Amino acid sequence: MGYDANVKSRKSEQRQRLMMIGSLIALSAAFLLVVSLLPPSPLPVAPAIVAIEKNAADIMTKPLRRGDTKIAGDAVVASSKISNKVKSAATGMAMATVDDQRPQPRSSPKSEMEAAAARALLEARVREIKKTGVIMEVDEESLKMTRKLQEATREVLKLRYGDFGSKNYRVELILEFQPSIPDYAEKGKDGSIIIEMAPISLVPCSVYNFMEIARTWKSGAFRRNAGHVLQALARSNVTESMPFQEYSEEYPHKKGTVGYAGRPSGPEFYVSIADNSKNHGPGSQQKKNPYEADCIIGTVVKGMEDGTVARVHKMPGQGFLSNKDDWVLIRAMRILVPGDGPDGYVEFSKPLEST
Repeated sequence: MGYDANVKSRKSEQRQRLMMIGSLIALSAAFLLVVSLLPPSPLPVAPAIVAIEKNAADIMTKPLRRGDTKIAGDAVVASSKISNKVKSAATGMAMATVDDQRPQPRSSPKSEMEAAAARALLEARVREIKKTGVIMEVDEESLKMTRKLQEATREVLKLRYGDFGSKNYRVELILEFQPSIPDYAEKGKDGSIIIEMAPISLVPCSVYNFMEIARTWKSGAFRRNAGHVLQALARSNVTESMPFQEYSEEYPHKKGTVGYAGRPSGPEFYVSIADNSKNHGPGSQQKKNPYEADCIIGTVVKGMEDGTVARVHKMPGQGFLSNKDDWVLIRAMRILVPGDGPDGYVEFSKPLEST
């Protein structure tokens, strides 16, 4: 009896060891399967691993059934149970991984950087269309793309400078008159002009371009003195002309408005000191396109009535002035946004890195 009991005890111990070995092998294989399903980015897998380990522990500690004589067979059975439970957990994790890779609803508004990147792609597309020479104002594909660009530009403007509803942005030009100006001794060197941007509902791309000129301003000056315009040189991070000739009949080139010079327009700009609705409006300055006009920016709201614009017009000479000492310098530009300032506006301030 003692010998038989010892034999049975040893067999029981062997059975348990083999079952544990089989279970560990199955668990290891299943764990490797789970790991192989994981994406490169970290996932919250800890709960699943804990569940796998708990299932394995439950099975390995479960008492053996009476009458089991095939030790290897029991180990396979136990291993199969663990594998099935691990596969179930792994399948759940795989499904979660697939779900994570599907497009998810945006939980937060688009960032300024994302919006600017999307806008840049649209601008590049519009520039390519313009290069074809098609009359964009009546071409269906051109109109579709320019509208998309306008909508994307409005979004960037609001994210970058703020959304103020019907109130418009403003830009102040800080001027320096040089001693060559006739009234220098009387009035000195200082002066300023404030331009209120056109509504972005009408010409968002023109407004955006000028705001970027102001935000990245380096140097410039009024250097053309004509009977109908005062044209300014503009040096900033904006070095390209407008992507297309953006214009609205609701905002014509009347006296006191500001527009971009040239076709294509910009980055140089001018102040109209006469009504240029016909000179710079649709169909002007060329015969090919009866719809094309100079891009318009906004209107001078400070500088016309106080005589500053008239003083710039006193620059010595007519046309483009070759002597830089005769120019009226633009020392700086300040972006103004609606706020609690004396005139309802305050200076906008944001790091240059925002693009």
